Amino acid sequence: ALADLQEQGVTVLWRPFHEADGGWFWWGKGGPDNFKKLWVLMYERYTEYWHLNNLIWVLGFSQNGEEMADWYPGDAYCDVVGADSYLDPIESRLYKAVQKVDKGHKPICFHECGQNPTGEQLTEVPWCWFMTWHSEYLTDNNSAEALNALYTSANVVTLDDLPAF
Repeated sequence: ALADLQEQGVTVLWRPFHEADGGWFWWGKGGPDNFKKLWVLMYERYTEYWHLNNLIWVLGFSQNGEEMADWYPGDAYCDVVGADSYLDPIESRLYKAVQKVDKGHKPICFHECGQNPTGEQLTEVPWCWFMTWHSEYLTDNNSAEALNALYTSANVVTLDDLPAF
């Protein structure tokens, strides 16, 4: 499927093995060294063997915010780094933790959240993007007024703000 998308000129935000440092998914249960081996193995298989060049590799940490550097496969193996959290709608703590791991080399995104940040909060913590998990996380944690204010904020780029490519 990824090769088909590549043939069609589609770029994919590819976020395999998210929240590995949380330890609740099979890919994180073996610890950071095994995770990094798995990540590099997948990266090399996809890029060198299958020659996929349409993937933007997104490494996602959990809300733990601890010992992230131990889980980092290296600058050569990811394009974007970030974290998931349902604790705080802006998560400046996590942004700073990811920033320490990455040392300013990559864009930093807020992979998953329950309550969206506000447009004003995004001036304080410059996540390059945020993603509300889905369905009830969007509707139960964010009022219609808050969503409207966010998506009409000058600090948020939405699809209708993009130029035609």
